[in-house]
Order: sequence, then C-alpha cells, then structure tokens
Amino acid sequence: MNITLTDVHEAIIDALKTRFPSVTIEGYDASKDLAALAPAALLEVEALSKTADSGDGRYPVQARFSVHCAVGADVENRQLALMEFAVALSQFVSESGIWVVGSLLEKPFYIDAYPTNFRNEALLDQNAWTVSWEQKLYLGESTWQAEAERGGIRVALNPNDEDDATEYRSL
Repeated sequence: MNITLTDVHEAIIDALKTRFPSVTIEGYDASKDLAALAPAALLEVEALSKTADSGDGRYPVQARFSVHCAVGADVENRQLALMEFAVALSQFVSESGIWVVGSLLEKPFYIDAYPTNFRNEALLDQNAWTVSWEQKLYLGESTWQAEAERGGIRVALNPNDEDDATEYRSL
C-alpha cells in the first residue's frame, strides 16, 4: 500500500472533524485570523526527520504534528477552557492515533500540550494552546511482495516434503 504525507494529513483532519464536530478543523495557515475561526483546531506538520530504514523501500520519517487550539474570546474561564480542549485533544491523539489502516505508521508518542507561541506577530495576542506529538510514518510504496496464502491452518508431524499439501491435515 502506498501512503503520502497528504494522506496522513487528510486522515488526521477527518478524524478530528468526526471527534470534534462543532470545532473548525483545517490545516494551519499563519495568515488566517484564529479568532475568526474559533473554536478551532488547526493542524500543522512541523518537522519530518528521516529515521532508520525499514528495508522495504518505503521512506521512514519521524513526523512532528501540532494542532493549534483556540476558543472564542467570549468563553468564560477561557484559559481553563483551552486547557480542557487541549487535554481532550491529547487524549484523542493518544487513544486513536493510528490515522491510516495498515502498517504505515506507528502510535503517536511524546504527546505534549502547552501555550502557543505564534510565529505570526499579528496573532501574538491570541490565547491558544498547542497539542504536539511525534509519529513514525512509512511513506511510499513497499518493494516487498506478499507471499501467496495457502488458506487455513494445517498441521503435519515430521513431513517428508513441507511443500506437499497431502502430508498436512486441517485443524
């Protein structure tokens, strides 16, 4: 199975939209007004570091994902609401972090939640929290070919020819 970073990014966005239906979920864009989108969770890919080769032709990376969380300015106890949102998001990432089916990525690790430090000067006055995690991804197509399945479980005691199906009996 072939997987791209775009596939993983879209799968995370879809999972977040399903889990938090009343929140604006989209990719992070530093030029957007976060307050206008609130409540919002904006996904960003912050880093892609190559990791140990898996030996199957796929490109292994350790990705660092961040979700910038914001709630409206009119929310009572805004900082506490932000922290609660960050905790709920962190728990969701921890419990449901296999975004794509198959052995294409590993469970998230180094899950953190902290106050956001925006790189965009216009957003510095925004109260927001960020949930970040790292996750190993195996991008691209594997060069391995699956062996033919023989079907069912069969047992043989000391067979003369392990490829001779007549020496085996089904369980």
